[in-house]
Amino acid sequence: MGQIASMENRAKRRRAQSFENLVRAGLAVIAKRGLYETTVENITEAADVGKGTFYAHFPSKEALVHHLVRHGFDELIAAGRGEAADGKRPADQLAGLIRAQLRVLGRRRDLVILLHQVRGLLILRPDARQRLRREYQRYIRFLVEECRQVLGQVRLSPREAQDLACAIAGFVAGMLSFEMLVRGGRGMLTPPNGPINAFAAGAVAHYGAPGRSADGSGSG
Repeated sequence: MGQIASMENRAKRRRAQSFENLVRAGLAVIAKRGLYETTVENITEAADVGKGTFYAHFPSKEALVHHLVRHGFDELIAAGRGEAADGKRPADQLAGLIRAQLRVLGRRRDLVILLHQVRGLLILRPDARQRLRREYQRYIRFLVEECRQVLGQVRLSPREAQDLACAIAGFVAGMLSFEMLVRGGRGMLTPPNGPINAFAAGAVAHYGAPGRSADGSGSG
């Protein structure tokens, strides 16, 4: 019995290791070759496993991409949770949320490239790949919740919260994309406080202004 259990444990460890190797190789190869040019063969070669091992873990390349995207957003959401905490000014809370996203992505060139290319793919084919689309929608819902926590659900309508969440996601993704472009592909080591604080202060000044109704109009 002990020998059988030991063999089963070794098999589980090997399976877990091959899974992690494929995940790391998938991110690395996509970051190097691009999403569209990457094949299952490219990934298995980089992971030093056979195609049978790949398909034992993932039924397709898209399934691996979905795993990478889901866990990428998990990391962003975990980093952002709690940034909209009590005891801070609303502008500081919103800036903290943005800064947390940039801290994660600033050191993850591979994740920036993956999320950027998958987003483009979903825009090109709006009716396809609904599982991937739901991951982006999940991330936006997280940002919506954080924005409504910072600015108050009474002052911020659901539509306004979604607009602001999309603006934050675009601010983060756009800044990182152009920073990588002008810096020759390198990531962002330190989030730029000036633009972050200006964005957050402007959002709070507009959406959190006293006398605003929930639909964004003034009281007068």
